[in-house]
Amino acid sequence: MSRAFGNRLLKQFVIVDPEIQEQEINDELEFLIIASDGLWDVVPNEDAVSLVKMEEEPEAAARKLTETAFSRGSGDNITCIVVKFQHDKMGSDSLSSGDKS
Repeated sequence: MSRAFGNRLLKQFVIVDPEIQEQEINDELEFLIIASDGLWDVVPNEDAVSLVKMEEEPEAAARKLTETAFSRGSGDNITCIVVKFQHDKMGSDSLSSGDKS
C-alpha cells in the first residue's frame, strides 16, 4: 500500500483505500484470517477456511496458507496472520490464555 502513496506511476493501479469489514466476535466466530493479495489472488475463501480448520495452531495454519499460495504460483507478496478464538464454554468472562508472563 505504501507504493500507492509515494509512486505517481502506480497510483492508477494501486488503491490506498483498504477493504474493511465489521464482524461481531461471538461464540460462532472460530477464527480470523488477515492476509495480503498474494494469498487471496490464488486461494479462494472456501479453500482458506478448509485449510485453517485442518490445523490446530494458528501459526501452523498461517504457514499452511502461505505455502499453499506459493505452490499455486502467487506472484505477489504473501503475508498471512490467523487468529483463532477460544470461547469460554463455561459462560464466564475469563480469557483462555497461552500467555507465559
